[in-house]
Amino acid sequence: MEGNKKTIATVVAVVAIVLLGLLGIVALGESNSGPEADDTNNAAQETPKGDCEISECMKKLEPKMTIEEANKIMGFDGEKSADSDQYTWQLTSKSKIVVEYKDQLGTFTATYDKDQIKDPSFKISKGYELQGLLQDGTSYTYEETVKQFDGVEGYLAVKSPTSKMYMWVNSDGMTFRATFSDSLNGKTSIISIR
Repeated sequence: MEGNKKTIATVVAVVAIVLLGLLGIVALGESNSGPEADDTNNAAQETPKGDCEISECMKKLEPKMTIEEANKIMGFDGEKSADSDQYTWQLTSKSKIVVEYKDQLGTFTATYDKDQIKDPSFKISKGYELQGLLQDGTSYTYEETVKQFDGVEGYLAVKSPTSKMYMWVNSDGMTFRATFSDSLNGKTSIISIR
């Protein structure tokens, strides 16, 4: 009889441990299934701060603008750096625009959320071809580059007093960047692929 009691106690203990384990797994699963669990979901649902979306803001901002004019376009004041004449507008947790002033002219730099601008129709192989052509001395304007990419537009990433840099991101996250220089009649001066 005593052997049966030990067996029953062991079975009850094992069942209790298994049930507690299952409850723990369910609890962990539910705590990880909320909106905070997936950062890509947060970024997709995050409402950008300001009066314009990042690419639209970059099109409107100009190097000759004062910080007051830039703040007006952005819809809120940029945060000033403590050690330079630089201002940052944090639009989302993964996107921002920074301007740095030198001799009263600004260089605007956009940091995009790459997951939001990936384009499956952009073929990086064509970017490698353009990079090779540039090394051989052939250069294109932005409009000609877009034609080379079968009409896929780039995102304005840097706007300085003397050039503009655009970027394209393929579905794998590879980035093609091209700088178009005023001194070269708006043609490419630098291409990078990462």
